[in-house]
Amino acid sequence: MSSLTPKALLIALEQRDGRRSAWTGNESDTLVPQHRANRGMGGRGSLDRLSNLVWLESDLNGLIESDPEWQQVAVARGIKISGHQDPEDVEVRHAVHGLALLTDDGDVIPVGPAVEVWS
Repeated sequence: MSSLTPKALLIALEQRDGRRSAWTGNESDTLVPQHRANRGMGGRGSLDRLSNLVWLESDLNGLIESDPEWQQVAVARGIKISGHQDPEDVEVRHAVHGLALLTDDGDVIPVGPAVEVWS
């Protein structure tokens, strides 16, 4: 599935997570797709993979991208990861799925109990 177009990726993301934030579990009109590993300026298309995407509220996305303290928490939760890591190999503390691995095929592999939701 790694060759999906951006529109197809968003459809697959919605099928996997609904329209719910990976951080809060809330449904919102302000959700934006968050790349767990940043694409960088201009972007690396190889990071347009379902395992590398989660929904976040736009204000949270902005905080994670601009505030080092928020970014540190996002890294601890697996919401943000290093560009050198394979998103399929990094656990994410996901408000919808609990502690899990996300695959490029849209599967969610539970690896631990449900997690506390932070709003």
